[in-house]
Amino acid sequence: SDGKRLVNHVFIFISEKRLISLCVGCGNQIHDQYILRVSPDLEWHAACLKCAECNQYLDETCTCFVRDGKTYCKRDYIRLYGIKCAKCSIGFSKNDFVMRARAKVYHIECFRCVACSRQLIPAGQHGRRGPS
Repeated sequence: SDGKRLVNHVFIFISEKRLISLCVGCGNQIHDQYILRVSPDLEWHAACLKCAECNQYLDETCTCFVRDGKTYCKRDYIRLYGIKCAKCSIGFSKNDFVMRARAKVYHIECFRCVACSRQLIPAGQHGRRGPS
C-alpha cells in the first residue's frame, strides 16, 4: 500500500510506479521503483524533490509546501510567505502573543501608540496566541 502523510494540506505519497511518469524537477522519465508524488499530480525522482531556496531534500519525513509551482521546506516557506508583524516585519512563532487591528497583525510588544510609544492593550485582554 502507498505510504502517505498529511503535511499542511500537501500530501507526499511514496508509491510504486505504475505508469510512465515524468519528473517535475528534471523533466526526465522516472524509472525508479518508487516515486515521490506531491498532491495531487506532481511527481518527482527522490533526488530531485528539493526546497527551491535552500536545496534541502524533501521527502515523506518532512513538511513540504508548494507555491507557484515551486516546492519549499517549512522554514523557507514561512520565511518567504508567512504572516509578519506589521510593525517590525518579523514572523511569528506559535507561542507569540499577537494583537490584531483590522487586517494587520502585531507582536504584542510592537502594538504601540504611534504618538507616545505606549504599549496598547485592550482592557481585560492580554493578546492572543499565534497569528492565525
